[in-house]
Amino acid sequence: MAKFLFTLSCGPEAPVRAVRAMFLAKVAAGKGHEVTVFLLDDAVYWANLGMAEKVRIPTGDAMIDQIRELQAKGVKILVCKPCAEARLIGGDDLPQNFEISTASVMIDIAVEAKVFSF
Repeated sequence: MAKFLFTLSCGPEAPVRAVRAMFLAKVAAGKGHEVTVFLLDDAVYWANLGMAEKVRIPTGDAMIDQIRELQAKGVKILVCKPCAEARLIGGDDLPQNFEISTASVMIDIAVEAKVFSF
């Protein structure tokens, strides 16, 4: 199976793009591929599941459903450290399968993965 890295920089200001990125990551994980999601810029707000619960796009897909399915599949969701710090999000604030990470780690993953950027 393949390795996929989904980088997401869209937060609540672009819910369709954000939900679609998580949906595609979920599909890839469901097909048995190794998937990592990396949240940067305003996408770090998706670590707040209360915010994710409020987002549903015109297709009917809800952000919280995508996140919950990624969590159930054991997909690692990495959160950009400086992006999170700038938005007052700390490691203790993160839900299951989310972890603080760095650009260096993202690049290391990208070297071996097919990269999708949203």
